[in-house]
Amino acid sequence: MNIQRSIIEPICTFIIIGGIILGIQLGYVYFLISALSLLVLIITNKRKKKIFHQLYIKTLKDQWGKDHKEKRDFLNIRKLYDLFHKEEYDNFTIDDITWRDLNMDSVFCKIDHTKSFPGMQYLYNILRNPIFNENILKERNDTINLLLRKKDIAQEIQYPLSMLGKKQTKEILLYFKDGFKIKTNPLILYRLLSCFSYISIVLLLINRQLGFAILMGVIAVNASIYQSNKYKIEEEIETFRYISSLVKCAERIVKIDTGEIDINKERLVSLLKQTKQIYKNVSALNTNSSGSTETQIIVDYINMITLREAIIFYKTINLINKHKSELFAIYNHIGMIDAYISIASYKDGLKYYTEPSLIKDNTRFYLKTEEIYHPLLDKPVPYSFEFNNRGALITGSNASGKSTYLRTIGINALFAQTFSIALAKNYSANYFKLLTSIGTTDSIVEGDSYFMAEAKSLKRIIDILDTSQPVLCILDEIFRGTNTAERISAATEVLNYMIDNNSLVVAATHDLELTSIVNDKFNNYHFRETIEENDIKFDYILRHGPATSRNAIAILKYLGYPKEIYENSNNRVEEYEIIKISKMRS
Repeated sequence: MNIQRSIIEPICTFIIIGGIILGIQLGYVYFLISALSLLVLIITNKRKKKIFHQLYIKTLKDQWGKDHKEKRDFLNIRKLYDLFHKEEYDNFTIDDITWRDLNMDSVFCKIDHTKSFPGMQYLYNILRNPIFNENILKERNDTINLLLRKKDIAQEIQYPLSMLGKKQTKEILLYFKDGFKIKTNPLILYRLLSCFSYISIVLLLINRQLGFAILMGVIAVNASIYQSNKYKIEEEIETFRYISSLVKCAERIVKIDTGEIDINKERLVSLLKQTKQIYKNVSALNTNSSGSTETQIIVDYINMITLREAIIFYKTINLINKHKSELFAIYNHIGMIDAYISIASYKDGLKYYTEPSLIKDNTRFYLKTEEIYHPLLDKPVPYSFEFNNRGALITGSNASGKSTYLRTIGINALFAQTFSIALAKNYSANYFKLLTSIGTTDSIVEGDSYFMAEAKSLKRIIDILDTSQPVLCILDEIFRGTNTAERISAATEVLNYMIDNNSLVVAATHDLELTSIVNDKFNNYHFRETIEENDIKFDYILRHGPATSRNAIAILKYLGYPKEIYENSNNRVEEYEIIKISKMRS
């Protein structure tokens, strides 16, 4: 059948062109052949679109609930967030340090089941903006859950989103913000030349030779202008057609019967009504870029003779600039719908999750969870714990699981306040402002040492502490870039200061001295390992109390360091412990 269609289309195109030529040279009756061939071509294309739709819906069903492996350009994905954040800088958002510490680019890739670029950008923006309003979270969660239960409708909506696609049109958000910087003066001239093309066609019916001569002259002039104009506005035409596809996507979504699913179609309908004339123009232009290759050839010839594409383009420039805020609202609304469907698809593929119970009490902090796990691990070891107005110090050997545990808490706290899920059996917590200092490194560009970089990272957290709003502060190896005495002293004061200012601090450390110094405000937890003759095994189980073992020297032995290095290192550790105990007694 595909072979038949591929043969029918070029044959119909050839007959259409041949009929036109014969009609001009021999008689008008031959135009009927072209008309019938055009009708066959239209019917063939409609059937092809229907079959394509059916096959694509099947593909969408197969992809539901599964990871989407694709390349993602985060510099472009984050632009919507950057635009909103610039305009609404007073709102709390997840800063770049916290985003990086939690490996959120990778987490985003796991959640991202979107089908359009607006959807990707909107989903990213959701994850950078935790919500502190119960009603907003509930409304979002209710919509996502309905999309999950009515996945057949969600997949039907994904079809027009897929047709819009993830093509990253150059600086589309700037067009919505600033409009097109294009002068529309040539429009009057193009309209006049277009009239000559239609006049020459009418003259063909009156005087074939005169009409044909004028038509050839018009074609020569308009073809030259058409080509020159096409090169001048090529980049703008690409963006313009993207806006056309955006509006077409919105219209297709509006036509879908979504039943009880509240995706605020009324708002979308209102926006389309406000841009009614734009829609008519962009729909006409969008026809130029849809359909088969053979159809495109015919349309290109019509555009060349009548300058139709250029006229539509310039007519619509002024309208787009006038209604750019409405078009931007359509862009965001489509992104919202796509993002919500993406979250529903992601939830459907999870082994288990829960809807969190979030507490409005801002006078204290609380976090309790049962069997919580990390979203990026194929076989995670879950954790259960409760922090009731006390912080937590996490100790343990290298590679035992401390950093994974910290990120598990941070990521799930963010999930809870963005789309109302936690990867756990149960989850109860405050509404938290979330900040981390986990992956601090030397900043060569800024000339910072490791200690200076970490001190700045911690200072940004201290500056945001607010006794009226709990902060979830996740730290790893606080002040590791300086000497032991100053590190422990400074860490003790910073940890106590944060706790005293309504901050739930979860901190990993190798400094076992801290576990006893701050134990009046912190609970102690640890991870441990089993060291065998030629192997080290980790079970990644969270246990109560501080760590009682170290494995740094054992790792040196495991990696094949010379015997004298790890044996002498062990002896030095024993000597250090004896000296430390002696000093404590004295």
